[in-house]
Parts: sequence; structure tokens; C-alpha cells
Amino acid sequence: MEPDVPPQPYGMTDEQAQAINSIAPNANKIIAENQTPGEPWYETAQKILTGLVMTRQQEQLMQLNIERARQGLPPIDINRYSGVGVNVGLSAGTQQLVTYALLGLGAIVLLNTFMKR
Repeated sequence: MEPDVPPQPYGMTDEQAQAINSIAPNANKIIAENQTPGEPWYETAQKILTGLVMTRQQEQLMQLNIERARQGLPPIDINRYSGVGVNVGLSAGTQQLVTYALLGLGAIVLLNTFMKR
């Protein structure tokens, strides 16, 4: 009986899958489960990371507002500072930065994988 092999995102090479798995063991499975037909795996990964970052920022804001409420202060209106509710998604510059960061991380992982051989 063969061991269960986690799904690999479409378009991802074995080397890329191994490298990503060494950093985040469930990442390949999560990307594969969320990947739409014809979508490159790295775009799916970018969408997932964007969602995680936005969720974390919302958690931090909620904690800040809870702390302000304990102090008797009014909550921070995020719309005044960030425009949330008006703009959806990332600005072009931020999206480009996230893409370059992902590519850089991928390059480092691949370089690290090849250097171990």
C-alpha cells in the first residue's frame, strides 16, 4: 500500500512542491484545494496570502478597539485611515510588492534546495 501523497497544485514542479513543503507543510494542499482551473498556482498562493494578511490586520484592529473600549475611548474608524469599504483588494503597487516578495521567496527556496544537493 502506497502512502497518501498530498495533492500538488497544477503547474507546480516537483522541486517547487518540495521546496514549499519544507517551509509550510500544508501549503501545497491548500493551494491545490483553492486553485481554479487554468489559474497558475502562484496566483492562487498570492490570493491566499493576501487574505491571510488582511485577516491578521483586521484582528489587530479589533484588538486595538477592544483595548480602547476598556480605556473608555471611542473605536478607531478604519475608513478614515485606510479607505476600507471604498476600495476592494490591493493597490497595484502593493500587489506588485507581494508578487515580487513571493517570487523572491520562491527563488530563495529553490536556491536552498539546489545547494543541499
